[in-house]
Amino acid sequence: MKSRYLIFFLIFLFLAVVFTLLRNPISEAVNTILIAIGEGRSIRVDNTDMVKRKTEKNVKVKGGARIAVAAQVRIFPDKVTEPPVNLLKEGKAGRKRALLFPAHWAVLGCFELNAIGRKLDLKTALEQECMNPEADGVSFQMVPKGFEWKRIQSMSSDGRVNLSETFRRNQQQAAAWLVAEIEVEKDYPDARMLIGILPFGRVFLNGREVFVSTPKTPARSDGVNLPVSLKKGRNRIVVKTAAVNPRSWAVFVRFTTAKKIPLMPVAEPVKKAVAPSPAKKAALSAK
Repeated sequence: MKSRYLIFFLIFLFLAVVFTLLRNPISEAVNTILIAIGEGRSIRVDNTDMVKRKTEKNVKVKGGARIAVAAQVRIFPDKVTEPPVNLLKEGKAGRKRALLFPAHWAVLGCFELNAIGRKLDLKTALEQECMNPEADGVSFQMVPKGFEWKRIQSMSSDGRVNLSETFRRNQQQAAAWLVAEIEVEKDYPDARMLIGILPFGRVFLNGREVFVSTPKTPARSDGVNLPVSLKKGRNRIVVKTAAVNPRSWAVFVRFTTAKKIPLMPVAEPVKKAVAPSPAKKAALSAK
């Protein structure tokens, strides 16, 4: 009887040793089998606790996080009378990701939304006047009292337009408008527009609403891929966006051809909006 228990113990000890030494290959084999029958996921054995690492001393830099975020957007002091123009040309997909996105925008806001309730959801956000489904009211001449357009440049490594940093003093749920013009050298009737909005938004192209976020909209870069038509010359983009959490508020917008060739901003200074001279204003009004 004792010899039988001893045999069982030795077998158990042998299997324990085998599993300890070969647990990674065994887990990979089991994972492969499960995936083959449609049941497997990423089953891996974590052995990081067995790896000895040199102890590192963490050095905390005061204000380091704020400095890193502040580098993602540049706000210009000049007066904005027209949306910035981003010239786009066909480029190579292998370029750095930040170079795929139009970087120059005009922004107006932020409009406080606290009056509509403590918990902001998509339905209540889109019902607000500042989030209405019309682009005609987005004017550079008729600006709400107490607000002014600002010209910003996105400098993020992933192409995001960081509204959290643009309105860094805001601590409440709010809405804002983004406007830019993109200029292309020919017609693209079957172009693609790739959008990501954190979290709520409407997007207009040349005065027509092309996208409204839903609860299922992926909150990331290139979350939505839409067919759009770009005309030769300038095309105006208007984005109305609202945020529940002002510390997580961003917009991603870029374009490609139908064959997924990126339409990339050219490496030249943005065309600044210039206010028309009094003589030109008089001539335009006479017409």
